[in-house]
Amino acid sequence: MSLSYDDLQAIRQIVEEVVNPIRGDIEALSSDIKEIYEMIAELQKKPTSEESFQKLNIEQKLLKLNAELLAAAKQAGISLPR
Repeated sequence: MSLSYDDLQAIRQIVEEVVNPIRGDIEALSSDIKEIYEMIAELQKKPTSEESFQKLNIEQKLLKLNAELLAAAKQAGISLPR
C-alpha cells in the first residue's frame, strides 16, 4: 500500500486539528493529576484531627467538645440548656 501526497496531507491535517489539541489536554490532565497527588501527600503528612484531639488534656477536650456541640446545635436551630 502506498500513500499519495494528498493522503499524507490529509493525515497531517488530522494530526494538527485533532491529535495536537488532545495532546495539550492530556498534558493538562497529567499536570492536574500530579498536583492532586501532591495535595494528598501533604494531607497525609498532617496529623488527623483525632490524633490532635487525643493529645489535648481533659479540660481542653471538654471545651472543644462543648464548642462543637454548641455549633452543631446552632446549625440545627436547637437551643441547648446551659
